[in-house]
Amino acid sequence: MKFIKELVPTLFTAAGLALALSVVLGWSWPLLGDARAGIIALGIVAFGACITSSSAASSFEVKDPFVIAAIFAGVVLLAAGVIGLFANTMPYLVVMMLATAAIWLIATTRHLVEGDSNPRPVPAA
Repeated sequence: MKFIKELVPTLFTAAGLALALSVVLGWSWPLLGDARAGIIALGIVAFGACITSSSAASSFEVKDPFVIAAIFAGVVLLAAGVIGLFANTMPYLVVMMLATAAIWLIATTRHLVEGDSNPRPVPAA
């Protein structure tokens, strides 16, 4: 069941990374003409991935190493996004892509290895 809950956030993440990659590689997709447009597109779609993946987590503890790593990657993502909106250069978009992929990997790994919050009851014999 955890795998199904991870499918939608994974699709959101893949779509966001594809949008950003189209800007970096110059695929000339409509409305994605510069780094700023790629940063905005990646930010919006990645936010959708965050919203849909929250149901896959069973708990939240700040001492969890996965959470610490995700917070660090999130800070890098936010800083690169804000600076990139003003600078409008590709390196910030690439950093955002790497941080987004890192957050997806960290969150998916955490959700799949942690125990289920709602275990199924075992019928009595």
